[in-house]
Amino acid sequence: MKQQHRGQSDRPIQNRPESPDFNDGLSQPPRWADRLLEWFVNADLLEYVQGDLHETFHKRVAQVGASRARREYVWAVLQCLTPFFAKRRMPAPGYGQDRNSPKPLFTAMLSNYLTIAFRNLWRQKAFTAINIVGLAVGLATCLLIVLFVLHERSYDRYHIHADRLYRMTLHSRLGESDFDYAYTSEPAAQALLDECPAVETVTRLRKEGDMLVKNGSETFKEGKVAFVDSNFFSVFNIPLLKGHRVGALAEPNTLVLTETTARKYFGETDPIGKTLSMGNLGLFRVTGVCADVPSNTHFHFDFFGSIRSLKPGVTWVASGAYVYLRLREGTSIQQVEAQSRGFLSKYVAPEIRKFLGLTLPEFLQKGNRLGFGFQSVTDIHLHSDLDDELEANSDSKYVYIFSAIALFILLLACINFMNLSTAGSVGRSKEVGIRKVLGSVRTQLVSQFLTESVLLTVLALGLALGLVVLLLPSFNALSGKHFTMSVVFNGPMLAGALMICLVIGLLAGSYPAFVLSSFKPITVLKGRMQAGLRSGGLRNALVTGQFVVSIGIIIATIVANQQVRFMQNKKVGFDKEQVLVLHDTQGLGAKLNGFQAELAKLASVVRVSRAGFLPAGTSRQSQDAIQFRNGARTGNHLSKSYFVDEDYLPTLGIRLVQGRNFSKTFPSDSSAVLLNEAAVRAYGFKKPLGQQFSTVVDPSKTYTVVGVVQDFHFETMHQRIAPLIMFYGGDNTQLALRIRTDDIPSLLTILEQRWKAQTDNPFAYSFLNERFNTMYQSEQRIGQLFGVFAGLAVLVSCLGLLGLAAFTTHQRTKEIGVRKVLGGSVTSIVALLLTHYLKLILIALVIASPIAGYIMSQWLGDFAYRIDIAWWVFALAGGLATTVAILTVSFQAMKAALLNPVKSLRTE
Repeated sequence: MKQQHRGQSDRPIQNRPESPDFNDGLSQPPRWADRLLEWFVNADLLEYVQGDLHETFHKRVAQVGASRARREYVWAVLQCLTPFFAKRRMPAPGYGQDRNSPKPLFTAMLSNYLTIAFRNLWRQKAFTAINIVGLAVGLATCLLIVLFVLHERSYDRYHIHADRLYRMTLHSRLGESDFDYAYTSEPAAQALLDECPAVETVTRLRKEGDMLVKNGSETFKEGKVAFVDSNFFSVFNIPLLKGHRVGALAEPNTLVLTETTARKYFGETDPIGKTLSMGNLGLFRVTGVCADVPSNTHFHFDFFGSIRSLKPGVTWVASGAYVYLRLREGTSIQQVEAQSRGFLSKYVAPEIRKFLGLTLPEFLQKGNRLGFGFQSVTDIHLHSDLDDELEANSDSKYVYIFSAIALFILLLACINFMNLSTAGSVGRSKEVGIRKVLGSVRTQLVSQFLTESVLLTVLALGLALGLVVLLLPSFNALSGKHFTMSVVFNGPMLAGALMICLVIGLLAGSYPAFVLSSFKPITVLKGRMQAGLRSGGLRNALVTGQFVVSIGIIIATIVANQQVRFMQNKKVGFDKEQVLVLHDTQGLGAKLNGFQAELAKLASVVRVSRAGFLPAGTSRQSQDAIQFRNGARTGNHLSKSYFVDEDYLPTLGIRLVQGRNFSKTFPSDSSAVLLNEAAVRAYGFKKPLGQQFSTVVDPSKTYTVVGVVQDFHFETMHQRIAPLIMFYGGDNTQLALRIRTDDIPSLLTILEQRWKAQTDNPFAYSFLNERFNTMYQSEQRIGQLFGVFAGLAVLVSCLGLLGLAAFTTHQRTKEIGVRKVLGGSVTSIVALLLTHYLKLILIALVIASPIAGYIMSQWLGDFAYRIDIAWWVFALAGGLATTVAILTVSFQAMKAALLNPVKSLRTE
């Protein structure tokens, strides 16, 4: 057929019909509409389109008038602004083609590919749904975990010059005890500035614990109170919304509030110049308002007071502050480490001699040590586990574990996708042969298959984003984070997800695209390729890999939950049930004795003790350096210490194994102490009762051991029970009540009434068992996350297994029919189909068990008290995977086995 060129047409131009007002301007089509048409429409079509529109226009002028005809003409032009009529991009001259000859548009080809892809996907609805849902679940899980991992790795990286910010730490060994502190000696801050040229600036932070804050008649208990230097907001990049960044905390008794806290106390009024009463420190004047501390920071405070409001620490061995320094540009922390080594001999040695009576060489020769370290601020959250951290940090191991889980679950989804894509493509070999016979070239077939695969992944990504939106609140609750939609739907996150989808789509589509498209049509149409295509070696390997991952995560989940239950149920050496703790009782002042006696008379209260030191949850804890004489040997030890009263042991159910408890009937008990069994072992006491020692702080006072208590866990089970000294003298900050009642609400009502009769301070309480459980909240969360991920891994694996089972039974339809005709029972046919998958699961169990066992043994190594991984854990994981696989495959197997053999044998 002869091709027409631009400007040529065999169609005669129609003359306009005569009209009485033909020469009237209104009888002509709008000129701007014609110009729009000429600009947009391909020149090869313009003459046809414009001619038809003009002919219709003049007919309508005669029928309905010029105005309406002009409106209809504009509407008709707008309807022509479609891709079909658009101008084509012509190939550049020089390729042996006439540049004026029209060529097929890329958009038209892509449209054709998409149309065929949608038809193929719609034809196999179940197959498509399984593919999309499986990949979407994997992508959604991966996106959520990526959010978590990126947030964990972003801590403190937003500060200006974050790479030059460091925290100074203190490390000591006294006797048999080692301590590594997140803080350091407070005078070290000035020494760093004076003697380390590599240090540009230093700032201090002191945390003073819970504090009652009063604003007029309102009183609140606040736990996030810090006292800092005036340059704190210049070192840490927390925006100051009101007030001067440097001068806000230059004077004593000045205060900077976070934005949320300012709104809590003062509403929408300007807080600058207002005053708040801060515990026993008096009135503080608000001089600034800062933004809320970002969530990805290793500390979170609501109040920043001037450190000049506190009594300064002047000794190197008995004072502490969190000291941060910023290096000068071009210097390294190694220079500071070298320059600060002289601090020990210059500043610490005189104090060691003063308190211990030892020279520095003598102190070190006894196996003791004292030194300073430096941590990058960006490493604190994931790599620091020191004593007295400002907050509980995370662990880099969990970041690696969750990253691996995200990768594994995405890998499971990809394996599913590729498995199902290659399986589904087997049935399309004849389609490829027919297309080739009808003239399709290989590049077109490759484009078609890749288009279908990428289209599936894009649809899965859309569903995955929807799942993320739905699951984000639950994920926030589970992970303890506060992610918002803006974090999910940002450019880098979406671009990364889209790139992953494209890679998956191209990889999954590569088998049908490059393998099937290479077959010779005659071979395919004769059916000679089917046997080869049905061999499932690759698919079997991929299915086995899926179950290796699934079984491994199931084993991890079982072990993690076992360890959490072990820690919660292990005998801890005290009775944590039925113990009620009243907070902030120091606010009662002189009324405390009467209030305590009043509570002891209640029928529901068995015992009352002043218990500022508790072996569960956030509680006070102190350390004392002691000197004791055991025969002729003098020893120095650094030990944990509690201050308790005579009711402490019976209230908490702590057992006395030697000697006696404190008693008011013994006036000498003001210098009596109790030791735990760990302290007796550490100090080498064979007969601990009557042993004497003194503290480094007050060497003139001698303490005598009057009793030994059974070891109890006063720290988490990550640490072994350390030496503990109990001094006589209850701490007034809390009261512990041993109660005996089933009507807790009524008791709480009575206690609150008695409290309000004594003070206007808020009534606050907790239960000891709940405080104990919060110590293992991180481990509980890990166990829950493992459980969720295990469920998702199994779900993704089962979706893939369901699709493969459907494909396998469909491929073996004739075989099943023949077996039934020859007398095969339904049970034997189902067993035949199940056996194949059970073998793969057994292989997966053998591979997964040692790998998961090793990984979880390393995780358990962080606990001083841990479970042993029993053999039944692996058997249970394998049994669960087998049960789920049987239930998944059995449906398809039963469906195929119950099919009429006549229909089976007719199936092509």
